[in-house]
Amino acid sequence: MLVDQQSLIEFGYISRAKNRFSNLELIQLFDKAFNFNTANGITGVLFYENRYFAQILEGTREDISRLWKQIQNDNRHVIIREIGFREIDQRTFPSWGMRFFGADRIAKHVPNLKQHLNGLPGSDSKLLTLMRSVAALDRSQ
Repeated sequence: MLVDQQSLIEFGYISRAKNRFSNLELIQLFDKAFNFNTANGITGVLFYENRYFAQILEGTREDISRLWKQIQNDNRHVIIREIGFREIDQRTFPSWGMRFFGADRIAKHVPNLKQHLNGLPGSDSKLLTLMRSVAALDRSQ
């Protein structure tokens, strides 16, 4: 069976950073991710709280696979695992090269997310649902 490398996918993962990120480090990380994603047709959302990152990426299977390999090889992570993968017909975050949510924005816009951003496998489905829900913020702002 042939796999279409250009099919559109949504990919989610969670990771735990080796060390806490300072505000400056988070800004630098976001800036780098935004520029890379914009140049490569990738959209998505990134959350950070208490050393945990959760991210949804959207793009072609080929582009997301290449980026996922880079993320897995990033030595700033001590734990990293896939929490969701699915083919999609359209993007949930079409205008977000990368939208970033830190603890203050999580508490304000997605208060239930914090309890699921804990790296535990039992939270994966709820975490993905809550992360997707922030797409409505784009329409309300």
